[in-house]
Amino acid sequence: MFRIVICDEKKESSDRLVVCINRLIKELAIGKETEVFKAKPEMLINYKIRDEYTYLIFLDVIYGNITGIDIARKMREQRKNVFLVFVTAHIELLYMLVNQNIMPSGFINKPADENDIRKAVLNVLVYYNMGEKNSSKILTVTTGAAVYKISYDEIIYIEALNKKINIYTDKQRISCYNSLSALVDELGNGFLRCHNSYIINKEKVKNIFMTEQYIEMKNGSKVSMSRTYKAEVKKLLQ
Repeated sequence: MFRIVICDEKKESSDRLVVCINRLIKELAIGKETEVFKAKPEMLINYKIRDEYTYLIFLDVIYGNITGIDIARKMREQRKNVFLVFVTAHIELLYMLVNQNIMPSGFINKPADENDIRKAVLNVLVYYNMGEKNSSKILTVTTGAAVYKISYDEIIYIEALNKKINIYTDKQRISCYNSLSALVDELGNGFLRCHNSYIINKEKVKNIFMTEQYIEMKNGSKVSMSRTYKAEVKKLLQ
């Protein structure tokens, strides 16, 4: 079961989210598998996450005496299957989320654009195999009490740094403990190890600079390439 929770004190904003989400649910014909409801901040901060549900929670950054960060932290402390999207007019306060270890799944500027709402919902549906993606193309990552399911298509590159693995997508960085060797075996032919510290998604490569020994990804990131893996990278040019 997929639960979508909207926590917004402004009726106009919450009503807009509900209308957009219900329209998408009807379009995808997943009504029997999905619940949509509103929750006040005071209720949500004490909300009990149920293991059999996948949650997508829309939060603001501040609500009176309670912050969206407080709520998000409570969600993360419980267990898994929680996606957190911040919908706020207080974009200047998003720096507060840095280093909070709550790993947001997205940010939407108020007033919420329907396309941004659709993307947030569809991303979660894809990750949990309720959309069109095949479950064999999902990477499952455990970090602390949270479990993330990341579509292979979303991964840009993976980095090994300071005994941890950082997985970079267009929207977030997810850190966990793993090994690049294990990951490259699991991910298969769509990915390539180009350095002792990096794996790249072949489909996300924009340019390869053999002399300078780095790879430019489609999102603008530059990933180092080592001589050990240069021959394998060169095959991409063919």
